[in-house]
Amino acid sequence: MLEMNVAQAAVPGADRTAARAMLLRAFLAQNSAVGLAYGGFGVSILPLQDRFDAGRGAVSLGLSLVVLMTGLSAPLVPALAHRWGLRTVMVAGSLSCCAGYALLSIAPSLMVAMLAYGLLVGPGVGLSGTLPATMLASGWYPQAKGRAIGFTTMPVMIALTPMLGVALIERLGLSAFFLALSAVHLATTPVLLGVREAHFGPAAPRPRGSPLSMREILAHPVFWAVMIGGGLLNAAGIIGAVHMVAVGIERGLPVPQAALLASLMGGASIIGAIGAGWLGDRFGGAWTLAMIAASFALSWAVIASTASLLPMIPAILLIGAAGPGVFTSVILLISHVFGAATMPRGVGLFSMLSVPFTFVLPPTAGWLHDLAGGYRPVMAAIVAGGFAVACLFCLIGRAEHARTSSAA
Repeated sequence: MLEMNVAQAAVPGADRTAARAMLLRAFLAQNSAVGLAYGGFGVSILPLQDRFDAGRGAVSLGLSLVVLMTGLSAPLVPALAHRWGLRTVMVAGSLSCCAGYALLSIAPSLMVAMLAYGLLVGPGVGLSGTLPATMLASGWYPQAKGRAIGFTTMPVMIALTPMLGVALIERLGLSAFFLALSAVHLATTPVLLGVREAHFGPAAPRPRGSPLSMREILAHPVFWAVMIGGGLLNAAGIIGAVHMVAVGIERGLPVPQAALLASLMGGASIIGAIGAGWLGDRFGGAWTLAMIAASFALSWAVIASTASLLPMIPAILLIGAAGPGVFTSVILLISHVFGAATMPRGVGLFSMLSVPFTFVLPPTAGWLHDLAGGYRPVMAAIVAGGFAVACLFCLIGRAEHARTSSAA
């Protein structure tokens, strides 16, 4: 698995075993929550349209509700974990997802399906997905947070769920697919009952210092810079995932070759999650985010300038590898600038306040395409924005370096 050499000599063997076990639980929780929700939604859109005789836009609202409610629930995670414990929060989230998919399997109307996504699946993803999973992983590996978070957020289930979901829907129907997602969460819950936070043992002492209040975080200009820059990068990653096949077709590629681009992005994202964690541990979150932003800009510039598959492939691989590293790098940056004790609260605020970027910009890219009659304005905006965000994070990198140097 992920072998953490940093500071292992100071951790007894039993605690190293516990740390690996918690890392695997974090990986399972993150992939079950986020992987099933995002990976499963794409293959269920058309069957949901057929079941409820609804339009594409109405059905697509389901994923938007998941994104919205996940972001809104994120700031609650640190407070709930402090009061009830991370294990209780993650188990509650998994059971909420379980109930949501069970309701989707029998939903008699589109309204009930949207309520299932918005009131059960969305909050469930927030309580058992990326933020609580990374809190668990980074707590057990305080000297290698980037690599631990990178391992935890590897999007394995996002890559596997569509393929398995299509086969299941074709053979047994949409209800069986949702019941299978519910069953996965039900099976995951006993594993999450074994979650143990790191400060209960010597593997990772409780972070020093008092966490900053929400007001203090919001009063810091660096937080707003991180929120805007990170939100734009998250939106750029989603735009690539949603529109890449259509971009390839518009650039003149046959449909199979355009679909290959999406597959390459998915495979590269698994490797990119670990790579971003390593870069973050070595260079810091801000410099890693600057590299991600520059990668987006350069890659989209290449795609905009060619209609040949061969030069597109490395650009697509770079986009796929860069996308998963955004959240990992944001976590590291917030931890370095505001302190490890403030990290959960800061990341929760980031997740909530950056929702407008991920909620609005991807559909705006489609609207801009329709208005201009092509993707060139969209690609130009990503290229210009990518270079601007890279410059922003280069400036923030100085503040992060100064903070980490003084802490050392």
